[in-house]
Amino acid sequence: MLEHDADLVNRIYTAALIPDEWSGVIDRFSDHMNARGGSLFILADGELFWDAPFATREIMEEYTAGGWNKRNPRLEDLIRRAHPGFIQDSDVYAGDYDSLPIVTDFLRPRNIFYTAATVINGAREDLAVFSVDRGQMAGSFTPHEIAWLDYYRPHLARSIALSSRLKMKQASTATAALGMVGIPAAVIARNHSVVATNGLFDRLSGSVFLPSAFGGVVLADPRANRFLKEALSPVARTSPKVRSIPLSGADGIVGVLHAIPACFHARDILGDGGTLLALAQPKESAVIEPEWLRWLYDLSPVEAHVAVLLAKGDTVEDIAIRRRTSISSVRSHVKSLLRKTGLNRQVDFVRSVASIAAIRPAI
Repeated sequence: MLEHDADLVNRIYTAALIPDEWSGVIDRFSDHMNARGGSLFILADGELFWDAPFATREIMEEYTAGGWNKRNPRLEDLIRRAHPGFIQDSDVYAGDYDSLPIVTDFLRPRNIFYTAATVINGAREDLAVFSVDRGQMAGSFTPHEIAWLDYYRPHLARSIALSSRLKMKQASTATAALGMVGIPAAVIARNHSVVATNGLFDRLSGSVFLPSAFGGVVLADPRANRFLKEALSPVARTSPKVRSIPLSGADGIVGVLHAIPACFHARDILGDGGTLLALAQPKESAVIEPEWLRWLYDLSPVEAHVAVLLAKGDTVEDIAIRRRTSISSVRSHVKSLLRKTGLNRQVDFVRSVASIAAIRPAI
């Protein structure tokens, strides 16, 4: 008989504060359910975002890269039914579940035979789908096991709701975290006022960044400031994208200022309509870290790795060989990271990322 896990409840609420903890939460559910993994999907403004533990992360990457999320009748029926608890997907789909292409061509070849999932309604009409996946040998979920999962569903729902109530605190945490890895950063609210800054940003106040009316900030470089105004404008918020703005000073190039809008999970940190300003400065022998790109541009782990390889000069073909995957899969990742960074061409992305390591101050 399954016993309730008090520590699991604590972990769920910790994930509300630290999103990286969700993979550990999913792992705990998986262990209790004798499952092989699971996932947390969030659908926001027509976009799909997810997290998964190591055991199923590659499968979820293939799922999104292959576009299965856009042709998944079982997910559509799960959302339409809006059952207030966990339910097996085979019990949701009205037709012949075993003949669905996603089942025969994707799930079964990867030893995913049984899934228990629940839909949680979030803020701004967003949806979260939390699921646990089992292989063939584990068998289907019993009513008792579904009841055990349902016990934790209210905690999952509250955790997602709590995320949107901690924006101010997490804004400070975000800028402080960037400061620890040497990146000046500030969070700008929808009304252009400064919500939070770190010490590295403050040190550049009066030279690179200048205070403005109503608690705002402007750039000392007039040309760059025009681009920043565009990035913070209401028009820009209707089509949010990352903007990279080269900054010049009296001694030459200061760095590249990245204006990252509050989209997807970033809304929970920056606030709705907020923007993160992160200044990448010239450094000798600068190393482009995948985790930094992942956080900065909201990339998946695979997209971040592909981005680093592109910046190093690898071709799509090179990356496919290195990652032991297909060229079409790599191209799908490149297309996704271009969309997330707001750039149209692969060469533009490479120049933008590589410039962080390549730019040198004028002498």
